[in-house]
Amino acid sequence: MKKNEIYIDILQVTLPHLRMVAQSSFLRKIRDRSAIYETQLIHGFYILLSHEEFKNDDIYFLNHHCRYYYENCNSKISMLYNDHLKSFSDLFSIVPENFKDKLEWEGPKIV
Repeated sequence: MKKNEIYIDILQVTLPHLRMVAQSSFLRKIRDRSAIYETQLIHGFYILLSHEEFKNDDIYFLNHHCRYYYENCNSKISMLYNDHLKSFSDLFSIVPENFKDKLEWEGPKIV
């Protein structure tokens, strides 16, 4: 799988989820913290999807946005959590050798 295909997979589940949260009642919106983590995760995808090959922006996304999501969100907060961890793992597995030394962590541990 190519990196942009993985990003699109993330968007395909995240955008409908965010729409569902946005259309929820006021009280549900207040209690549902998932939107915070989901929007933080995808807010820079317009940059990441603008090129097919890995660049420093992709490594920054893996090191910062994916790691923050992994460490601060969980499956109780967002029903998309486990799906995203699988996508993160897929992204880590296709990082080109010349970028691997820029990774600051090994990626999510999926059990």
